[in-house]
This record gives sequence, C-alpha cells and structure tokens, in this order.
Amino acid sequence: MTKLLNIIIVVLALALVAVILYPQIQENRPTELRFACDSSASCLPFLIGVEESTFVQNKIIPELVFYSDPKAALAGLFEGKTDVGVFPWAEVFQYKLETGQDFKAFMSEDFRQSLPVDGIVVPVKSKIQKLADLKKRKLGYPPQFRHYVTTMMININLAPEQVTLVEVPFSAIVEQLQTGEIDAAWLLEPLICPLDTAQFRVVQDGILPRFVSSPFPGAAIGFSADFLENTPKIVLSRLKMACDAAVALAETQPERAKLIMAKYFPYCAEVCGNCRIPELERLVELNRPAVSALASRMNASGALAENVDTGPFFVEPIKLAR
Repeated sequence: MTKLLNIIIVVLALALVAVILYPQIQENRPTELRFACDSSASCLPFLIGVEESTFVQNKIIPELVFYSDPKAALAGLFEGKTDVGVFPWAEVFQYKLETGQDFKAFMSEDFRQSLPVDGIVVPVKSKIQKLADLKKRKLGYPPQFRHYVTTMMININLAPEQVTLVEVPFSAIVEQLQTGEIDAAWLLEPLICPLDTAQFRVVQDGILPRFVSSPFPGAAIGFSADFLENTPKIVLSRLKMACDAAVALAETQPERAKLIMAKYFPYCAEVCGNCRIPELERLVELNRPAVSALASRMNASGALAENVDTGPFFVEPIKLAR
C-alpha cells in the first residue's frame, strides 16, 4: 500500500512539474513566421532581420514570401497565406473599403522629400523635360503606385486622361522604358540607383512627397487583426523586438543596410550603397496624422471612394509589450 502511495505521489509530482514547465517550454520554442514583401526598398527591415539574424535571435524562423501584386498579397495575408507583411498604405485603405477589415500596423515608412526614394525617369534623349511634358505620353508605374496616380496627376495639373497610364510589373518597368514601350517610368528604389546616367535621366524625384502627400507614409508593416488576437503575446513581443533591432541597424549603419539589398537584388549589387532608403518608424514613432492626411487627400482627389478612418490601423503598444 505504501509503495502504491509513493508511486501516486511521484506521478502527481511529475504531472505538476509538467504543468508548470510546459508553458515555459512552449514559449521558448522558435516560431515560424512568413513575411510578405515586395521587391522594393520598403522590405528592407525584413531583409535586415534575416541577414543580421535579429529574427533568429528572437526565436523567430522567418520565411520571405516575395509578391508582385500588393492587392493579392494583402488579401493573402488576411487569408492566412502569410503572417506579417509590408504594403503600400493606399492598399491598406482600399482593402478596408472593400472588405471592412483592418490591417494592424506596428511600423511605418516615411518617403522623405529630402532623400527621395522615388522619381519619374526618361531616356536621356527624351523630349520630356518637365512633368507637364508627360501630356499625350505613356507613363509606366509599378503596382505599388496604382492608387497614387490619380492624386499625383491632379497635383501636377494634368488630367489622368491626358496621359496614357500603364501599370507595369516592378521587375519589368525599366526594361519597358529601355525598349520604348513606355515614354517615362515612375520608379522606386532600388530601381533608380543602378540606372546608367548615359541612358536615363530623372525628370523629377520625390514625386510622392511632393505631389501626393507630405510627409508621405510610404508603407505599412503589420498583420491582420486575427493574427494580433490569436498569436501568443510573447511571439508578438519578439517580432517587434526583432524588427526594432533591424530599424536600429538601418539608422546607425545605413551603408551596411543598403548593401544587404544587394544580396536580394543583383541588378544593383555594385551600386546599392548609393541607393536611398525610406526612414523607418517604430511603433512609438508612427506618424499617425500623416497616414490620416494621406487618406483624406486621396479621397479628395477621387482615388478613394470615401474617406477612411485610419485610427483602427495602429496596434496599441500594450499589445506588443512583454
């Protein structure tokens, strides 16, 4: 009888230890996360996170999922095909209008006028000398800019119907400019820095902050509301810390951060150090008024069918705290 009682006590003790230790074991297990990113400088925080191991150091196993169409990629994130992503703010607005669902941003990016990351480029011998010369010409733009074209055209005093507007895949737009399929191209880094100045010239840089909204919130980094609610807080906290560490490197060692892009975008491998990169904003630094102003300006220009309440898009800091 005593022997049986001792066995029961040992079993119960082991069960108690398991109950106590299991949550800790689960918390210490690495978490696999899929990151949706385009092929522009906007995805730099994710690239740094992978190459500098800030994800791995925070027990996150990252998988980069590159996309060409931000609308399809954002829908995929809400469908659970990816977990975290970087998307144009305009795409976030449009998705809200179409589905009623809120993207939850914990980081944002500022496309500065002082260090422009976008610009309209033409062949060096083109007769297009200023933006007004785009009239009756063919302007190509990448999918990242599709919702900004209308606002931009109005602000350079051209009606959209006065210019032939062509959406071109990010990876093909320079080639189409080179072959003459389009007369001008609205580009985003790292497509600008490797351009041969003997073949191309910039008509105007900083189009987005000059002619769409200033300051210009270029991209939102975050996840779906479901991911926020259903993911353990420890994982959310580690995700934030990993991305904050990537931002810190971009701020303190920008040249090193730029060279990381060279590993992913071979066409700029020799000149990525000359590329301009967005200013990265952590959760506590998010310029919420700039995001709201962008939505209002897009609505006023007709780019958005109605104004969007941007308040619900931002994650409450307590949600990502340890």
